Parts: sequence; structure tokens; C-alpha cells
Amino acid sequence: MKHIVDNKKELLVKTEKGQTLIIAVIIMAIALAVGVTVSSRFMSTLKNISESDNSTRALAVAEAAIENMLVVPQETLENYINYNNCGNNCVLEISGESNYRARADVTLSFAGSTSDPYSIKVYNGEVYQLSLNGYGSSSNIDVCWDSMASVYASYVYESSGIIVNDVFSYNPLGYAGTINGFDEATSLHGHSNCFSVATTGTPKVLRVKPYNDDTVIYFVPSLGQNIPSQGILITSVGRAGDAVKTVQVLKTTGAVPEYFDYVIYQKSPDTPLSNRPD
Repeated sequence: MKHIVDNKKELLVKTEKGQTLIIAVIIMAIALAVGVTVSSRFMSTLKNISESDNSTRALAVAEAAIENMLVVPQETLENYINYNNCGNNCVLEISGESNYRARADVTLSFAGSTSDPYSIKVYNGEVYQLSLNGYGSSSNIDVCWDSMASVYASYVYESSGIIVNDVFSYNPLGYAGTINGFDEATSLHGHSNCFSVATTGTPKVLRVKPYNDDTVIYFVPSLGQNIPSQGILITSVGRAGDAVKTVQVLKTTGAVPEYFDYVIYQKSPDTPLSNRPD
């Protein structure tokens, strides 16, 4: 009888030890899982901080390289493009503590100078001036857009030694806004809205101004004509770690201010607002 009782006690002790071991294993597994989770989140946080830091550095070095190019004379930039000799002048490297490095590579190209359409985003109420220096006379240039903006255009040219301008104003197809006396655009070149400007005389500039909405304007040259150069497109690609940031800036030649269009409407050089209806 005593032998049976001893066996039961021994069995009970072994069972309790087994349960303790299982509980200990479970606790260790939970602790390990918690530790792995915390460690994973910590590493993820560190990675995000590092990536954010690299992203900021990549953007900063890209912008710095753009600023370096903007102070270079126009003629020098044109030579870099024409002779492909920008070399190290188109590279900017920055290094600092903790052995970090950031680098920006700059590429230069002419904006325009092609028979392809030339596009530019113009903001509501602002004026963009397209240079037509060298564009053929007695031809056309089409102005197109795809938004619901209305577009005003002023074609400035020289005729018999006098600077003259022709005015164009068009609403988009389906326009339902306030009556403004504008003409209605037509679909052309795959765009929702277009109108044509006849390049009489010696072309100088074409100024466009959208109303009611920001829009991308497409200038489509006639067959056999090229859109003249509109300046130099500076593209800077900054890199830091795995982060890559691209910044583009168009360095253009000078353009007259917005109020120029109002000035050339004046009928008299002495009487303000002489462009008002009689």
C-alpha cells in the first residue's frame, strides 16, 4: 500500500515538473515573440528615420546643384549643351559627419528647338510668353489644352517696323460659365480644345493666359516649322543612400510682365484707360 502511495507521489511530482517546464517554455516563447516584435518595430523605425533623412539630403543636394547652374551665364550653359563638355561642372557632391555622402548629377537640354509640340503648365490668371524668334512668317501655330479653362492669347509681331499684336480669346468646348464674348475652341491634334494663330509679319512672341483653371498649354507648330528654343531645361537628380530625388527648372530668357498686355491696348500714350469702349 505504501509502495502505491509513493508511486502516486512520484507521478504527481513528475507531472508538476512537466507542467512547470511547459509553462516556462510558453513564457519564453511569448517573451521571444514580444522581443522580436519590439526589435522589428525599432529597426523599422530606425530604417524609416534613415530613409527620411536620405530623402531630405537627396532633395537638398538636387536643389543645390540647380542653384549652382542658375548663376552660370546663359552662353556658357548653351556651350555645355552644344559641345557636351559640362563634365564636373554638372556634378555636385556633399559629404559630412558619419561618412554620409550625397551627390547630384545635372543634365542640360534646350526646351523647344523641335518640330514636336511644346507643352508648359500655366496657372490660372498668369501669363506665359512663348518666344517665336526665328519662327516662320505666313504660317500657323496651334494653341491647345484639355481642361475647362478659357484661354486668352496675344500674338506680338513686327510689321513695317512697327510692333503690332493680334488678340485671341477662346472658351473650351462645352463651356457653361458666364458669358464673356470669347469664341469657342475646336478639337484638334488629339486635344479637346485648340485654336490657330496666323503668324503674319515677323513673329516675336505669343503670350497666353488661362482663366478659371490651371492648365497645360500645348503649342503645336505647322508642318516644316520648329518651336524656337524657350530656354534651357536643367534637370538635377540627387542621390543619398537609396533615396533619389529629381528637380527640374526651366531657365528662360527675359519676358515682359503681365501688365504689358494692358499697356499695348492703349489708344493714346497720354490718356489712361484709353482702351475703354467709346
